Amino acid sequence: MANLESILNELDEVLESAVTLPLTSKCMVDAERIRDLIDDIRLNIPSEIKQARAVVADRNEILSMAKKEAEDLIRKAEERAKALVDNDTIVRQANAKGMAMLSEASQKASDMVAQATARSNELSSQATAKATEMLTQANLRSKEMKQAAYDFSEGMLRSTEETVARALSEIKTTRQAILQSAREAIKQGNGPEGGFR
Repeated sequence: MANLESILNELDEVLESAVTLPLTSKCMVDAERIRDLIDDIRLNIPSEIKQARAVVADRNEILSMAKKEAEDLIRKAEERAKALVDNDTIVRQANAKGMAMLSEASQKASDMVAQATARSNELSSQATAKATEMLTQANLRSKEMKQAAYDFSEGMLRSTEETVARALSEIKTTRQAILQSAREAIKQGNGPEGGFR
């Protein structure tokens, strides 16, 4: 299935290839093709929104993984610090080293969480902006296609009405001419008897 961007590009091609009606600013387009493209847009919009939701879900997964790694680092640092402290001969050195390791691990964990949060927020913002832009473009194109189809139909109906009116006028004129000729022929050939009314 084509994505929204390719469908919108095809809509542009349909508009660019539209035939201009003589002596008007109207264009003749393939209404059936436009309806098919609009249907494709409607089918693809849920897919694009689903992709945006997947990015948001990935954001939560990234945060969860970052927090788990941070907890693992802290746990290992605490275990290492505890193992060093248990040795009475190097209690002070172990305590200092353990605190340093714990501080380093905490700082590294905080940095990892901050980076993961920033990246996930960026991905979420990009996905939301793209989905919003695609929806806006799809709605705009749909309105343009509907207006073009309406204008074309209105122009064709108006042209048909004018053609029918001219034909009726010509028929009326012809009928009157025939009746007039018949009356004149009757007057010349048969006198006042008979005739057309």
